[in-house]
Amino acid sequence: MTSDALTFNDVALIVSVSGVTTLNVFLSGALTVALPTIGKDLNFKQSDLQWPLNVYALSYGCLLLFFGRLGDIVGGRTMFLVGSIWFSIWSLATAFAPNSEAFIIFVALMGLGSAANTPSGLGLLAASFAPGPKRNKAYGVMGAGQPLGFILGLILGGLLTQSHATWRAVFYMQSGLGVFFVVLGFVFLVKQPTPRLYTKGLDWGGALLSAAGIGLLTYSLADSTTARKGWSTPQIPSLFSASAVILAVFIFYERHRENRGQSVLLPIKIWQQPGKKMGSIVAIQFFVWWSFNTLSYFTTLYYQQVNRLSPVETAVRYIPMTIAGFIVNILTSRVINRVPGQPLILFGIVGSIIAPLIYALMDVHASYWRTAFLVMIFIVIADVIYPAGNLYLSSVFDDDSQSLAGGLFNVATRIGTSLGLAITSSIATATSQKYQRAHPELALDSPEVLMVGFRAAGWTCFAVSVLSLMIALFGLRGVGIIGQKEEKAEGGSGVPDTQLSDLEQRPHEISTGQDKIAAVQPQENSG
Repeated sequence: MTSDALTFNDVALIVSVSGVTTLNVFLSGALTVALPTIGKDLNFKQSDLQWPLNVYALSYGCLLLFFGRLGDIVGGRTMFLVGSIWFSIWSLATAFAPNSEAFIIFVALMGLGSAANTPSGLGLLAASFAPGPKRNKAYGVMGAGQPLGFILGLILGGLLTQSHATWRAVFYMQSGLGVFFVVLGFVFLVKQPTPRLYTKGLDWGGALLSAAGIGLLTYSLADSTTARKGWSTPQIPSLFSASAVILAVFIFYERHRENRGQSVLLPIKIWQQPGKKMGSIVAIQFFVWWSFNTLSYFTTLYYQQVNRLSPVETAVRYIPMTIAGFIVNILTSRVINRVPGQPLILFGIVGSIIAPLIYALMDVHASYWRTAFLVMIFIVIADVIYPAGNLYLSSVFDDDSQSLAGGLFNVATRIGTSLGLAITSSIATATSQKYQRAHPELALDSPEVLMVGFRAAGWTCFAVSVLSLMIALFGLRGVGIIGQKEEKAEGGSGVPDTQLSDLEQRPHEISTGQDKIAAVQPQENSG
């Protein structure tokens, strides 16, 4: 149908939103390969070298819910543009960072911009496109930008740091592209309809509790991967326990406010709606992104520490993953309104199972095409869950809470990644150390010792992927087709719009004076 075709304004809007959120991932990829060079140039201590990545994850992760709800209150357009401008300004400032302290502060401030524009960007897409093919395409393009941004960051970060342009050119480029997407947004976002705003106000207590809880959790998990004694370091289990207590208080506090009809940062009753699969969807996102991002991290270590490849050579080996990820997201956006959600998500999880299995069993002496290439291809099948999960959350949340829905999705993926890296790294390190003690003739950093730990990391990712498969098998029964519109009736009835329209188009036919009565009954949703 022609109404399903994207107009020029639609494309410009999608490019603006997807472009800015892709830059957020571009930064992570660029920092991954450029940090050693940046560290030498700005005289970082070796123990502080991971801090730029840690503070970015900290400032980004702990404020996603806050900025998501704030976007619903002030409007997604305002929050998206302000967050994107903020991100661009501090990208430029980072390019001029004179020392390590300034660099860390500027990167942390960039994280605030990402936390503001990511959930509001998802909310804008939900507000601008009605449920159906257009929204599916928009979410698919945004999902395709995630692997593309990360790999471009890896490649350009590696190339620029080894050229006369230096690492600072990465941030010049990032700032320039940010400004371009902001201008594009200014031009085309004003033409979009004003979404319904959240009018109950901001839950400041919930904002403080969520930021503190997620912040301490992210910090403790990040610190556990770099501290010399790992989880044996006293402050790590203490901070982790404190974060768990604060998050538990946050949930009870939100339930209390919701029962009194006050504003909330996270609606608790939405998890208990009959027929909804919120818990299962969020749990699947959590575990799949644990596996996806952790395996990607250990694959990078495999390339550099076992195969002894340079950052640029490592980045080149991720190109197939980028192409495959782009294709998976685009294809998903085209079939998501035709295929029931459960088999679609199961398909994505199967890829998440096969990839770590290949990684754990691969022959390090075999060619790239017979081993790591297959990991690169299968791992991105999990990208099916990115548009599917976002679309499902947007259909469950009210129209005045779409930015919050985007924030919740990214919180699940962020915590899953942080916890996954922390636990999997601890398992890999312990396994390598045990192997080295049994083979004292080998150095702890030798490829033979490291690969034993890397295989253990692969098996860990395999295990959590199987767990997500079990959740999908039993938790997504009857989820139906995700990409179709649902009627948001009061009380959360969740009656599919396709059923309602069917009744409207075929009303009860009663033939007056005849004994023939044709009554049309609603069909049971088989999905």
